[in-house]
Amino acid sequence: MKVLLAALVLSSSARALQQNVGSAAAQFLTIGAGARSLGMGGAYTAIAEGPEAIYWNPAGMAAMKSPEADYSLTQLPAGIMHNYAAAAAPSSFLHGDVGVAFTSLTQPGMDLVTASNQTVGAFAPHSEAYALSYAHRFTLGGGDSSIGDSAMEREWMLPGADRPLDEDSASASPIAGTLDAGLSVKYIDENLGTRAAGTTAVDAGAIFRPAAFPDLIFGAAARNVGGQLRFIDVSEPLPAEIGASAAYAIRGEGWRLLPALDFSVPYAGNPYAKFGVEYYRALGGGSWGGLRLGYTSQPAVDLGALAGLTAGVGFRINRFLFDIGFEPMSYLGDMYRLSAGWRF
Repeated sequence: MKVLLAALVLSSSARALQQNVGSAAAQFLTIGAGARSLGMGGAYTAIAEGPEAIYWNPAGMAAMKSPEADYSLTQLPAGIMHNYAAAAAPSSFLHGDVGVAFTSLTQPGMDLVTASNQTVGAFAPHSEAYALSYAHRFTLGGGDSSIGDSAMEREWMLPGADRPLDEDSASASPIAGTLDAGLSVKYIDENLGTRAAGTTAVDAGAIFRPAAFPDLIFGAAARNVGGQLRFIDVSEPLPAEIGASAAYAIRGEGWRLLPALDFSVPYAGNPYAKFGVEYYRALGGGSWGGLRLGYTSQPAVDLGALAGLTAGVGFRINRFLFDIGFEPMSYLGDMYRLSAGWRF
């Protein structure tokens, strides 16, 4: 409940933040990573896991049991392409999980035109970010943090699948459970053809699963907090953002329904909400299939209420992961995202 309370407190400062609308650079850092998150409308702060957590909430890496690698490709309107590649693995030496991620945004080439309207060449703007992350799991109230015993949980690490403490420990402490914490350090570079700039930033986050309600998840993260990009004589801040989220896994025999609610407060812009739901069902033979729906209120102001709708499907075939996400963007076109991953 503390995370939800923090979200309400953050909303009280929304009016002060509105004066910064449109004043952030490196907007490619806000596009997102992973088709699963797109299908759920970006409501991913609490349920982020594996290498994709490096973008959304580095604390999500702490639930990993084996090395993983992910890649996602996002096709945006006007031929703009967004790439995200990441890998993460548990480290007994560092007593946690470590990960690396690479993000890039490329645009089609454009003519380089002088003030007298003469074409003197061509250029293609591009942006990159390189991240190094670490996450650690803390057990609150005693007990251990071993994974559950069901076949579905053994084959696929699901959010909320942990059963960290026994009932006696849970009743002894109201804060008993697992607390995952993570930190990312990254370098951002933007090249506009004739000008380039770079800076550093950090992401930090936490995910809490109470022992008394092991299927309930709270998450919070701060993203893109750091320096500024200076191209000529004006410095622009990064698109920093604070997010708070909650999710609850509803389980049955061979299926799971996961609704998630996310609230974000950006430095440059107005606060917005995101909601997503995911339904997963066992297909047999170590495979699962899922459907996702989501909504984010962020584009509603400029593109209309329906622009925030998202949808997606996903498949888990043993250790292979494949996801597709889709978001209509009104008159701008549509956004598609494909993701593939492997859990070693």
